[in-house]
Amino acid sequence: MKLNEKLIVGASIGECIHVAGVLNFFQVAESVGYKTAFLGPAVKIKDVLEFADEHNAGIVAISYRLTPEVGKQHLEDFMKAVHDGGKRPRKFLLGCLPELAEHAKKMEFFEAIFTGGETIDEVMPVLGLPGGRGDGPRAYPRDLIGRIAYKAPYPILRAHFGLPTMQETLDGIAAIAEASVLDVISIAPDQAAQEWLQRPEIIATKSGGAGGAPIRSRGDLEAIFRRSQRGNHPLLRIYSGTQDLVANAALFVETIHNAWAAVPIFWYSELDGRGPSMLEDAIREHFDAIRWHAERGVPVEVNDPHQWGLRMAPDHVVVADAYLVARVAKSLGVRTYIQQLMFNTPAGVTFKMDLARVLAMIEIVQPLIDDKFNILKETRAGLGYLSPREETAIGQLCASTMVQMSVRPHIMHVVSYSEGDHAARPGDVIKSCKIIGRIVQDSLHGLPELSADPVVQRRKNELLEEAVILLAGISKRAESACIGEPYSSPGFLAGLVIDGVLDAPQLKGGKAGKGAIHAKLIDGACRCVDSEGMPLAEIDRLKALGISTSKPDAASARGLLAAKARGNGTCSSTNRGSEQR
Repeated sequence: MKLNEKLIVGASIGECIHVAGVLNFFQVAESVGYKTAFLGPAVKIKDVLEFADEHNAGIVAISYRLTPEVGKQHLEDFMKAVHDGGKRPRKFLLGCLPELAEHAKKMEFFEAIFTGGETIDEVMPVLGLPGGRGDGPRAYPRDLIGRIAYKAPYPILRAHFGLPTMQETLDGIAAIAEASVLDVISIAPDQAAQEWLQRPEIIATKSGGAGGAPIRSRGDLEAIFRRSQRGNHPLLRIYSGTQDLVANAALFVETIHNAWAAVPIFWYSELDGRGPSMLEDAIREHFDAIRWHAERGVPVEVNDPHQWGLRMAPDHVVVADAYLVARVAKSLGVRTYIQQLMFNTPAGVTFKMDLARVLAMIEIVQPLIDDKFNILKETRAGLGYLSPREETAIGQLCASTMVQMSVRPHIMHVVSYSEGDHAARPGDVIKSCKIIGRIVQDSLHGLPELSADPVVQRRKNELLEEAVILLAGISKRAESACIGEPYSSPGFLAGLVIDGVLDAPQLKGGKAGKGAIHAKLIDGACRCVDSEGMPLAEIDRLKALGISTSKPDAASARGLLAAKARGNGTCSSTNRGSEQR
């Protein structure tokens, strides 16, 4: 009778009572569609094989984690029993201590040998899924959606990488790809490349390597792609740049097959000084870049919310902006939207309040989802969270990863534990991925429901209420200015920042932001406060800005969030003064 290749029989043999290794392996196998039968600890060899034969199991997994010298005899006995019984074409797997593993390798009998701590990517090839160096590029999906589906239910891993010279960057990309622990390498270009890549006469005069790889030409990008084509053939992606965004977009898709675009709405402009453009001009160019990608089916990420959070914007402003930028992306035709969720932001927030903010960000965009607009969740640790002390940073990375897993991300941006001290080198990226691999696995199979905490839920609901009030205020402001669809107007959106409707304390003194809002960490949450440091309701803050609004009821709030782009019939033109503030 034909073997059932999707059935695995497992047991600890001899006198071994250790079962955790087999059960952990079974968790992974079951998550990708296998059926498992665990026979227990200290099972006789003949009982294992008889059960496997009776049920036509395609895979037999045994474990022995006691004295290696005794284990050698058990393995010899097991192999003899298999041959004496007429070896059937099934796979045999072994879990054991490293010393016994060395002996087992010489036997050339076991399909795979596990010694503990293997990552998901090391287990997958054993289960017939792509994952080994010999699989070749065709074994791995070459697009984001396909890669996520292939890795499900585990998130794909992405990390940022770029070193001060192209040679270091190319060698590092090759090493990371060969390690087969990362699904997406996010290329970090230096500041000159982000601003002047399309202007060779200017970029030639700039020093290289400030903040990333000194990419200077199409050839550099093509070399990056070539060096990535090994190991698990990771996807590549890169930031959009700070000007010439559409020209950059075409170049990135043609050379590195950019897995998805990351385009801001407000940032990388005069607002943060990372781009040369005036705020309204930058927003207009960002719209053009998002629309370009949307027309070609390239997924788009807008990471504005955490930019506000990093500058100490109150939590509800971050939540409201999460809706605003997703709404902009949808209005520009994006079909696959990546919602980046930066945890541990701003520095000093507690895990409970941080999780509440992220849950509110996830929930507030749900009304936008339909058959033409899908949202993928991408999580990451906070930029300012990791300590420069390696041991502490590793602990922080693990803790943040576990909390991130409570929202079941599709993509996990692995911030290397070294980032508090230095830009990640290849070894740092590889080690960071290996560190969190087991945490991701264990979290997927039994993490307590952190989001059910009543304190978390209460704060989440509070944030949603305040964020909806802010969005209602934005709608009121648009009506007053006869802006039919505020989320499509660069001038209107720029005005929200210039006039302080969207604001953060650390924008004070800048060229575009107002910086008049006050915020304070209270009980682990970043709250809006008045000049005396007392909590300030959003209705009252808006009133001081000349925007009178009220708390929407539940039905009105749902209608506001689910609204489609439409004209405002009260004005003589549906978008009259669309560039007004």
